[in-house]
Amino acid sequence: MKPPYRTNVTRFLLGLVALAAMTACSVSTAHLTDLVIAKDKDLSTPTTTFAKTDSIYAKSGVANTPGKVTIQWHLIAEKVEGQAPNAPIPTLDKSFDLDSDGTSTYDLSPPPSGWPVGTYKLEVDMMVDGQQKDQKTAEITIS
Repeated sequence: MKPPYRTNVTRFLLGLVALAAMTACSVSTAHLTDLVIAKDKDLSTPTTTFAKTDSIYAKSGVANTPGKVTIQWHLIAEKVEGQAPNAPIPTLDKSFDLDSDGTSTYDLSPPPSGWPVGTYKLEVDMMVDGQQKDQKTAEITIS
């Protein structure tokens, strides 16, 4: 028969090992899972190169949300004919609220004269309580 203190010490040590194992595991936080851009609404053929008359479709997933999050989409004219470098295009900003994990989509139709040729940056931000928690970006080329 083991002395009682050995049983208690063994339990204590096992508890410490379990606690160490749990704290070593990474706890995931809310984040954007991906950013997919395509010419087709189904996003079946991802691309970042578009013609002047192409529509632009994008989606981003959100995972491990603590509750309601806001997804904000922005298009920035990085190096575009007739635009100042890195000029935001606020008229194309869109914002969506998600109550839990899910997907946000963003689509843009070209203006009647077509997209100005150049490079753009598509940016998606995940906001929690007004604070940016994650961001994904991709460069888009219009040729």
